[in-house]
Amino acid sequence: MYYPKQVPYLLNKKFKDKVNYEEFILEELNEYCMCIWKMQSKEDLVETIYNNILPDACIDIVIDFTCKTICIAGFSKETMPLELKGKVDYMGVRLKPSGFYSLFHIEAYKVMDKQVPLLEIEKEFNILEILLLKDTNKRIDVLKNYLLKKIEKASKKDFIKLVDELYEKPKEQTVIDIAEKLGYNQRHLFRIFKINYGLSPKVLLNILRLHLCLTLLLEKNMDLTSIAILCGFYDQSHFIRDIKKYTGVSPLKLLENYKM
Repeated sequence: MYYPKQVPYLLNKKFKDKVNYEEFILEELNEYCMCIWKMQSKEDLVETIYNNILPDACIDIVIDFTCKTICIAGFSKETMPLELKGKVDYMGVRLKPSGFYSLFHIEAYKVMDKQVPLLEIEKEFNILEILLLKDTNKRIDVLKNYLLKKIEKASKKDFIKLVDELYEKPKEQTVIDIAEKLGYNQRHLFRIFKINYGLSPKVLLNILRLHLCLTLLLEKNMDLTSIAILCGFYDQSHFIRDIKKYTGVSPLKLLENYKM
C-alpha cells in the first residue's frame, strides 16, 4: 500500500535538532487519509530552517496555529522548501491521492501548487474551533470528527485504490498500459488524472516510484542495484541521480542519516 515518505529529519540536520515532526495514523480515516501530522519547534527559531517537502501526490489540510490559518495545499513536481522561523506550530491532514477530490468534490488541479484558504472550499462544516486548542489529542479529535463527516458524503474510492495498484508494480506500468486498463484514450486519461490527482499520469508514476525507492532503501535495507532494477531504472546511476534530484542527497547519505 502506498504510504509516502516525508523525511525532513533526514534531509536537514538543523530540522532534526530544532523541530519535532510526528505522524498519527487513524484507522477510522485510512480509506481517504494517510495520516494526521504535527510539526512543532522545540523553541522559537532564531534562524530560518527549511522543511523540504517531497512531492507525494497528496493534498494536505494545513493548520498554522501561530498565524491562525487553515488552508489546502499540494505540490506537484518539485521538492518544496518550506521556511520555518520563530514559533512553529503546525498540524495537518495528508489526504490520499484522489482523496481531496473524493471528499470535497473539487478538481484537484485547482488547489495544486498553491495554498487555498479552507473557507473558500468548505461551505458546510466549520473547524475554526481547532485554532483555539493547544492539546494535541483534542486537535486530533476535532480533525477526526470533521473528516468522518466528510467521509459520509464522499464519492467512490476507485482512483484512490488505483494508486496502490500502480505503486506495487512501477516497472510494469506505462501511461499506455493505464489507459488501456481503464478503457480511456491517453487524452481522456490525462484529464481524469488532473481532476483526481492534479497531476499527469507520467508525473504520478514518477512520484510513486520515488517513494517506493525510499521505502525499499530505508525500511527494507535493500541494496541500490536491486532497488534500481525493481523500480524500473535503466541502471543504478539513474536511480542515484533521481533520488538526489528530489532529496538533495545521495541514497547512501539518506541511509546513513536514517541509521544515526
